Amino acid sequence: MTVINVPIGPAIVEFGETTPTIFDITKGGIVFSANFTKQDITVDQFGDTPVKSILKGGTCQLVVPFALHDLKKLGVVTPGSVYAEDATDPQNVKKRLNVYAKAGIDLVKNAKKVVVKPTSEGTTPNDYITIPLGGPLPEVQWTYNSDNERVCNITFAGYPDDTGLLYFLGDEAVVIPA
Repeated sequence: MTVINVPIGPAIVEFGETTPTIFDITKGGIVFSANFTKQDITVDQFGDTPVKSILKGGTCQLVVPFALHDLKKLGVVTPGSVYAEDATDPQNVKKRLNVYAKAGIDLVKNAKKVVVKPTSEGTTPNDYITIPLGGPLPEVQWTYNSDNERVCNITFAGYPDDTGLLYFLGDEAVVIPA
């Protein structure tokens, strides 16, 4: 009997290249979505029936429900923010994240490589999802009660790199000729 191997399980997300920030504690599941848009071409003789469709572009995004109160990591993904620590007392390090209401921040300029790495047994780089340019935008919604975890949804919007690559699935070591 053939076994159908349908993967499930959690993942971690790496943001950045040289020393990536790792989001490894999540609540509610990491969600990757990709969509294409098209323009339907119609002519009078066929009314609203498309006679042709043209691809207009694509989008992708990754939503990471980060479940830790880690101000330093949140500072890395919060545009226009400044993080600081006071380690005068190493046993009681004080931390602060200032978030400024600045309009006009270029999200592409701050975009970095984002990689989703499933953590279930048997996972290989063939299972990874990579967004070469992911611009982060956190959505903090912390509920202070005894029934809910405080989760910050970090949405990484994908932008095409200089070759037009929006995202890829699988092992980065595989080279696809241009």
